[in-house]
Amino acid sequence: MISDHRFMKAAWIIVPLSAMIGCSGHLEHSSPIVEKAETAGAGDLKTASIPSIEYWLRKHRDLAEQIDIACKGPRETADAKWLDTTEGRLCAAARNVEMYSPKNLKKSDGQTFEPGLK
Repeated sequence: MISDHRFMKAAWIIVPLSAMIGCSGHLEHSSPIVEKAETAGAGDLKTASIPSIEYWLRKHRDLAEQIDIACKGPRETADAKWLDTTEGRLCAAARNVEMYSPKNLKKSDGQTFEPGLK
């Protein structure tokens, strides 16, 4: 009788905790954008922060440009939680790299210049 009571008490604690733990993690769908970066050598991006992804993309500017272009569609239709996904963090990092990467700029007289002091 006592062992049945302990079992029921334990069941009332273990079952809800197991349900909460099982439901707490959200599964992300596979993204071709993320797969492209991971196969290019970025490693597993699931737990990487935006600054760490950005640091890696600065060494691979061509890939950052390709990813930024590929992110245009998802960025426009994204919901509020998209930035919390792996794809959202990767796209934000690629956009940051593209915004701040120096490119040859042409003035109206045809001369080119780059940012910085000379």
